[in-house]
Amino acid sequence: MLKAINEDYQGNGISRSTFKRMIIKAKDLGILTIYETERKNGSQSSNLYSFNRFPQSEPPKAEKLDHPKETNNLLKTNNQKNNKRNEPLIELDYTFVSDKVPQAFVQSVKYFFSDAKTIEEYWHMVQITAFRFECDQNTEDVLAIAIQSFKQLIRKLKSTKLVVKPIAFFYGILTNKLKELYLNQLPENRSESKPLRYVLETGEVMYYDWLHVNLA
Repeated sequence: MLKAINEDYQGNGISRSTFKRMIIKAKDLGILTIYETERKNGSQSSNLYSFNRFPQSEPPKAEKLDHPKETNNLLKTNNQKNNKRNEPLIELDYTFVSDKVPQAFVQSVKYFFSDAKTIEEYWHMVQITAFRFECDQNTEDVLAIAIQSFKQLIRKLKSTKLVVKPIAFFYGILTNKLKELYLNQLPENRSESKPLRYVLETGEVMYYDWLHVNLA
């Protein structure tokens, strides 16, 4: 089931641990019953998941319909609130992408990932990588490389099913291309590059030498 989900969503499905947690929750709520099976030799085999039928509730009596209690309205209100919480969030398409993302990048990505959140996540990878290689001011070059890297990702996705996390693969392509741009901009008389900057999750900026770090 997990394999089918990940293939359908191009590697952006749920993890095995998340699946297990949801199975346990469904069991606790009485939605599922789990039966353990075993092989002929006595070893444990795959589990069997059975969806339980919910009992049909009887219609209220006429007397209760004629004389509703005040608590009925309160219960109805609470149920309506709970139903609203359980409603799935509306997925925003590419027209809702932040203005910080260049339209040229949006137009290239929207045909394959149309929701706004995914497009913004891909552009965030571009910003992180450009900052690391100190070319975040070269907006035109970075944009062109980002679009080219995304096209290379799509070509890979169309030709093979080995890409588990497309955004991570995109990040790898982008890193190689921006590293090449960074090296080409170094003065010819410099035999070594200066340390690259990297922002930690805490906001602290660290520096390291790319010659001793594999960025691919």
